[in-house]
Amino acid sequence: MEEEIKTIEKNNTLELVICPHGEDIIRVKWVYKTKLNPDGTIQKHKARMVAKGYSQQPRIDYETFAPIATQKKKLHIFSQRHVTKIKI
Repeated sequence: MEEEIKTIEKNNTLELVICPHGEDIIRVKWVYKTKLNPDGTIQKHKARMVAKGYSQQPRIDYETFAPIATQKKKLHIFSQRHVTKIKI
């Protein structure tokens, strides 16, 4: 757990702030896992902090936007590149 906290601090992926009045808090929990060697002996213990996603509300706590490049879109982009001589 200490290693995970050090990594979080090093990567600046978490910022502790005072919760504004009337705002909901998305709680977190620690998930623990024991990694094993092929012979079944313990290799290492891992810990990670995850958000309790079931308490989140779409468009309030997060946005969902994931553009997908389909084969048809890729062909269109490459055909336009050929016509306009743009380097990709």
